[in-house]
Amino acid sequence: MDDAQLTAYLQTLGALRFDPIGRVAYLVESPSPGMHRLRAALLLQEGVGCIGDHPRRHASGREVSAISLEVLRVLQVRPEVPGDNLILEGIDLRALKPGDRLLVGEVVLERSERPHQPCATFRARTSPEAFEAVARTGLRGALFSVRRGGVIHVGDPVRKLS
Repeated sequence: MDDAQLTAYLQTLGALRFDPIGRVAYLVESPSPGMHRLRAALLLQEGVGCIGDHPRRHASGREVSAISLEVLRVLQVRPEVPGDNLILEGIDLRALKPGDRLLVGEVVLERSERPHQPCATFRARTSPEAFEAVARTGLRGALFSVRRGGVIHVGDPVRKLS
């Protein structure tokens, strides 16, 4: 592991600032394990998640996954690499508590009780330093359940519902 790179990641990630209203920067569909495709829009269904994802992705409490674009920029990781459905800009996903809801375009997502932990797959797709940086900062992202389905588009606004 490159300790200098890890230290740089940690310092930069620690300085990130987020806004109360964000936007959808990228959308990613996973039609089969390990295959990630950037899309202009995704159809999300209650109890399922992203309709275009392979069936193993449709798990209760993790119907939709998200990560912040700001984090990916710091880590120098392309948006489709981690495999998260939503790449959001401006929203601090780490600050969301289980049960918090986001309005993403017309879709309502609810933050899951399940934490979005970095895993061996994330490490393999990124780097040991990126893995350690998100593990230490809690910036891996968030998992969601779909509470109101619909279509999400790149550029849609994202805001926390009160």
